[in-house]
Amino acid sequence: MSRIILSGILFLFFSANADAQNAYTQNRQEAMQYMQKAQLSKRGGNFNKAFQEYTNAIELDRNYAEAYMGRALLLQQMGRYTESEKDYNKAIDLNPYSEVYYDQRARLKILQSNYEEAISDLTKALELSPYDDYLLDSRAIAEFESNNLDAALEDFNFILELNPEDTLTYLKRALTHTRANNYDSAKADIENALELSPYSEMVYDVKGLFHLHFDELEAAHAAFSKAINYNSAFAIGYYNRSVVLKKMGRVEESLEDLNIAISLNQDFPNAYFNRAVTHKQLGNEEEALEDYNNAIAVESDFTEAIFNRGFTKSMLGSYSESLPDFDRVVEKNPEDPEAYNMRGNIKSFFGKYLSAIKDYDTAISLDQTFAAAYFNRGIAKMLSYQEIQGCEDLQESLELGFEEAREKIRYFCSEPK
Repeated sequence: MSRIILSGILFLFFSANADAQNAYTQNRQEAMQYMQKAQLSKRGGNFNKAFQEYTNAIELDRNYAEAYMGRALLLQQMGRYTESEKDYNKAIDLNPYSEVYYDQRARLKILQSNYEEAISDLTKALELSPYDDYLLDSRAIAEFESNNLDAALEDFNFILELNPEDTLTYLKRALTHTRANNYDSAKADIENALELSPYSEMVYDVKGLFHLHFDELEAAHAAFSKAINYNSAFAIGYYNRSVVLKKMGRVEESLEDLNIAISLNQDFPNAYFNRAVTHKQLGNEEEALEDYNNAIAVESDFTEAIFNRGFTKSMLGSYSESLPDFDRVVEKNPEDPEAYNMRGNIKSFFGKYLSAIKDYDTAISLDQTFAAAYFNRGIAKMLSYQEIQGCEDLQESLELGFEEAREKIRYFCSEPK
């Protein structure tokens, strides 16, 4: 009797598991169909439809790691980084043995300038695939961006051990040595790259950056010119040469190179920005404003361009239009004292002294040696009938080396100490 009961239990057990397995297989098959629809919608540019199809696949099969990965990649492409990260996390929880998953999440971290976490993910990926030169290169770049130069050099060294004729890695290692001020090592890497690729505009561009870093302007100019000779459509070469020309005091020639760089690449935010700065230096405020607008149109989060555009608007008399730019800068850079100081200056011009003083307070709390902020707060306090406190700020500004405070103290307060 016991054997019959046991046999019955085993039959029921295996039958139930078979049914569960069949249901799982059916769900996965249906989920895969949704995945295919999602990928087709994504290729067709219908991201909202693709998102819904990925979600349908996930709702059918909560253990389908690839569906989470597909939706994560889509969300990343849509700029929805927080949601994307959640899907990457879920995919990795379901499949922690895929170096591809860690690599993809690392790319998202790099987009967010979160280099330390990117390095951690790439390290996990390399534990799974230790000789993958692509992963090594990605980690080295993240290490370079986080200024962890020794670690970057170690990874570049290993890549070159695996492939000793990799020109691009010699160039990347040269740039890393350059940043680390390792003059001879950087020069040796550039010479190796030149031997491997003697007619490459990229090699001469890096050579120019090396000389520029060490303030060897004539050599830098010659290297960038050679890069342009090898490739007359090399926009970055014109841009970099414009930087050298400006440092050499040849401003008009610098502007010509920036014009060429932008004509070759109209989605070049740094070129627009530098041309705006050059226009401003030449007194062409309207042209500068237009280029700041162009830079921000290409890169909406270009903080320095937003900051300078706000300043240029104020110089042109558009003070009310300049304030939203400074609000954006403060929002994106809440730890930058200069952003608060500049916004305070605009508010002071409008006569909003109490609000301006709050911005100066914040600037000073972030940098207690910020002499200009003490000066500006002192003037704002004087104009809001806080003479004693205003004079104290002016005195503090003078003691920090801001000489403009001396005359104001003589006029408004007692003689400077």
